[in-house]
Amino acid sequence: MAAATCAAGDESRSRPACRVLVVTNLWPTEQNPAYGAMVQAQMESLRTHGVEYEVLFVDGRRSLWNYVRAVSEVRRCVRRQRYDLVHAHFGLSGWVARCQCRVPLVVSFMGDDVLGRRDRRGRVTLVGRLFQASSFVLSRLAAAVIVKSVAMQAKLALDQAEVIPNGVDLDLFRPLPQSEARSHLHLDPRKKLVLFPYDPQIANKRYDLIEEAVARARQAVPNIEVLQVNRVPHREMPLYLNAADLLVLASHSEGSPNIVKEAMAVGLPVVSVDVGDVREAVGMTEGCFIVPRDAAAMAEKMVEVCRRGTRTLGRERVSQRFSSAQAAARICQVYARVLARRNSKSSS
Repeated sequence: MAAATCAAGDESRSRPACRVLVVTNLWPTEQNPAYGAMVQAQMESLRTHGVEYEVLFVDGRRSLWNYVRAVSEVRRCVRRQRYDLVHAHFGLSGWVARCQCRVPLVVSFMGDDVLGRRDRRGRVTLVGRLFQASSFVLSRLAAAVIVKSVAMQAKLALDQAEVIPNGVDLDLFRPLPQSEARSHLHLDPRKKLVLFPYDPQIANKRYDLIEEAVARARQAVPNIEVLQVNRVPHREMPLYLNAADLLVLASHSEGSPNIVKEAMAVGLPVVSVDVGDVREAVGMTEGCFIVPRDAAAMAEKMVEVCRRGTRTLGRERVSQRFSSAQAAARICQVYARVLARRNSKSSS
């Protein structure tokens, strides 16, 4: 795979309202179709507003040198095509995008790049501190900054940063009968399934704590198990959410975990620590719980949810505050302000 590849978006519009080059190290691949799915979904949601985009994917997971190699590629893309702006996702990608000065830069920070990568104990690692420092500087060099939560805005100490969480596609994430979802996925209908939608090897996600909590809950609910879901295409996630009995989150750090809002959109109960914007997302939704980062406390609510056996009314809250259409409209407002400033400078 190349260090960076330009993939064309929809070219059907002869006069798009805005042409954007997306520079990102988060984008679905054949090997991992879930990786960066939220970025792809966000950009697709902008199409209804007349946004046409191309993607410069930086495969930083394969080699850090790919970030260096991508610098010349982003310059070539900007010279070759007429873009109105560049929209980078994640701080490292933002630095690649900042190495051109032809068009304005919008940076979406995602979470770890501002809050810092953490180890199992919740301490920010050395790499995480480098992320924090570089993102702080980069945020002062962009035409506009988007963050996922108020906590990220505060960490950057940048009042003008726009807080725009990723939205949820309510047409895709909708309630289905649990029996139908389990039948499709060949899952045991007798089990109580706790959804864990991350790689268990990511220390920050605290899979070890969730395992301990499930083991405790098993004393009261013998048939409870963890349902690990990783590297699943975004379009298949609604099946897993509808098949599960609850979603549990124990991460030390998150920006705005979309999986919580997606779970609420299908009515799946959520048991989560107070991380990112989960408390705001959940609100007062009955059947969803904010708990301490403690196995006993988490197990208690797992048991309560399993015994209730009911879905929530979370979809109503998501539709009012966190739909992909709402997020897309706000991102387009950011684009419009950036372009208005650029046009104002060029005409003066």
